[in-house]
Amino acid sequence: MTLASPTYQGLINDAAQQLHETSDTPRIDAEVLLQHIVQRNMAWIIAYGDTIATPQHIREYYIVIEQRRQGQPVAYLIGYRDFWTLTLAVSPAVLIPRPDTEVLVENALARLPENTPLNILDMGTGSGAIALSLGKERPLAQVLATDLMPDALQIARANAQSNQVDNVTFLLSNWCENIPLHAQFDLIASNPPYIEPDDEHLQQGDLRFEPTTALIATDHGLADLNTIVEGCRHYLKPNGWLILEHGYNQADALAKKMRQCGFSDIQLHTDLNNLPRCTSARLPHQH
Repeated sequence: MTLASPTYQGLINDAAQQLHETSDTPRIDAEVLLQHIVQRNMAWIIAYGDTIATPQHIREYYIVIEQRRQGQPVAYLIGYRDFWTLTLAVSPAVLIPRPDTEVLVENALARLPENTPLNILDMGTGSGAIALSLGKERPLAQVLATDLMPDALQIARANAQSNQVDNVTFLLSNWCENIPLHAQFDLIASNPPYIEPDDEHLQQGDLRFEPTTALIATDHGLADLNTIVEGCRHYLKPNGWLILEHGYNQADALAKKMRQCGFSDIQLHTDLNNLPRCTSARLPHQH
């Protein structure tokens, strides 16, 4: 604790300074973490910014600021992350949903007509970000969300309930392994692990604290992407769509794999930084 009788605004100013070396967004982090501790929104903090903070708030605030200073992700410290139109609970058992993944959701929705009964599959659902966003936007659809990790499915189920999305079913499965043989989908989506095991980014930022099973794939990060492309063909309806998130340098290898597996209309979609982020493709006929 560095201030004798700090105001709420004083706490933010001090914390932002402390987080300067850890975070790219020190002031935002400081504000979000204070909102979490006092259980009030930013409007309240602005209105009462000159009020002396309570000793309990000060104590609790500096505990989370220190955790953040050590690199722990804000989303894990406050227990949630906003994604699309949802507020999703997150824990170290799941990947923290990223704004860039909304590009996948956006392009998936463009391929899913409204007011139509559809079948959608989200593989490796984690917190449920993709499955729940699609389910919320397409209420007549039936969405199946799978994950290999029971802890992740527990969080995804809780997120379905808290966001009042009731058209998503959850299944424990390693990619296609436990999907019913007769199941047929209009669209299959996934944000699988695609980072190479020796990628230096794994030692930086939030990635250090996230589950490696959700991040790392062998074969230059392509192993799981390739498994999905090969396996999902049997589960797509004729002219069904596959849409996959991938690394910025994997688009060519993925497109090649998709072509080899009979996909057409292969389209690359860029993220908020204009980097390759996901690829969609159509399966013209069943194999």
